Amino acid sequence: MRRLEKFLLSNVKVWVVVVVLTLTAAGFVVFGALVKDAAERSALSLNKGNILGRRLLRVAEIPSNLSTLLFHPPPIMALSQRFEGQAGLDFADPVHFSGDDEGEAGYLFVKRYLPKFNMKPVFLYLTRKIISLEIIDLNRQKTVYVWQSDGRETRNKPFYLLPDGSLVTTMSWNVTRLDVCSNLVWQKPLNTHHSIERDADGNFWMPAFAWPSTLPGASSKFKDHELIRFSPSGDVLSRISLSNMLVRNGYQHLLYRLERYSHDPLHINDVQPVLRDGPFWRRGDVFVSLRTNSVVFLYRPMTDQVVWLQSGPWLHQHDVDIVSEHEISVFSNNSVRTGDGESRVLGANEVYIYDFATGEARSPWREAMRRHEVRTETQGAATLFDDGGVMIEESNFGRILRLSADGAVQWSYVNRASDGRVYRLGLSRWLDARYGAEVVRSLAACMSGGSAWKVPVEPVYGSH
Repeated sequence: MRRLEKFLLSNVKVWVVVVVLTLTAAGFVVFGALVKDAAERSALSLNKGNILGRRLLRVAEIPSNLSTLLFHPPPIMALSQRFEGQAGLDFADPVHFSGDDEGEAGYLFVKRYLPKFNMKPVFLYLTRKIISLEIIDLNRQKTVYVWQSDGRETRNKPFYLLPDGSLVTTMSWNVTRLDVCSNLVWQKPLNTHHSIERDADGNFWMPAFAWPSTLPGASSKFKDHELIRFSPSGDVLSRISLSNMLVRNGYQHLLYRLERYSHDPLHINDVQPVLRDGPFWRRGDVFVSLRTNSVVFLYRPMTDQVVWLQSGPWLHQHDVDIVSEHEISVFSNNSVRTGDGESRVLGANEVYIYDFATGEARSPWREAMRRHEVRTETQGAATLFDDGGVMIEESNFGRILRLSADGAVQWSYVNRASDGRVYRLGLSRWLDARYGAEVVRSLAACMSGGSAWKVPVEPVYGSH
């Protein structure tokens, strides 16, 4: 006892140091635990709970953010700076696509990533991007409406523009509906991502992260997914566990692997509802794309049955669309990861058309896409037209191409910003003339009262 008293009284500096070191060590343990939990939630795409941990994670990321700020391009920049001299919309044959004929070209609803730098929140958020949604009248070759927001909470999130000008999207992992004047209508915490499509009944389908997973044997880091269907008013109508559904249908081999455990063995990136009956599917079915296994399958919710499933010839694909009563299109990234850990595209992207009547797949624009060097490693989409042409979004490189049936470029769009650099695109859509005109009329009516949508004095990407 006397020794302790002597130590405390005569060696004040020593015990203070011991206490400080002990408290510091405890603080690091708590700090590390909170940051670890927040990092795991972030990896699982869960933006909820552990608010303190998320703030501390941002503090821990300061050195990395500063390194990115000083030495690396922002993640919204195109993978490489291609398309020299091209900016905005460029028509190969302006005479053919100009004029007042509403049936001629339609509208482009483009989702652009643009740079932004704000010194105030740089250490906490590193806000370096904004999302710009723009409606381009392809007949008049003019941007008619623009909506912009902080891209920190909306990057890689899907958007669905309704004819009344309202918008259904994901913000902060919440499904959100904004009215035509950009006022919040409702918001639901559903952890949705990647894709949003409307079915024949007017309801929406989206993939969502499911956490924690109910799959037997799954770890806490396992990225499970759900198929969620919800009404225009935001009511959830059904939630289907993707992994458990695949197990029930005999496809557990897509989930369990011996050579290396994967935390994301499915990576769902598109859900495409079937709008009408056909010889190979029924109204209410959904096509689903799983990137990791290069799998596309047809699911029938009414009977909980996987009607058809195939891996390849597409490779790590995105975007499945119904082309006819017996055909689907699949945008194939053809991306691979080599032994050195780098990812690349084999040759070029492709758009496959799979025929259920013959069981064969063809790639009508293979040579054209190689010639035009279409090679986005991730994302990407294709829209097929009645005239045999196709619109392709090369997301990673910030370009959209409209090709004819013979592979010639009819028009292109390059997302070049005011700083002269090209930035990425994300899930842009083509709107037919009637649909687009209805959207524009709805927005014009709201513009009279003022809204977040605005008509630009000059397009921010150039003079086109």
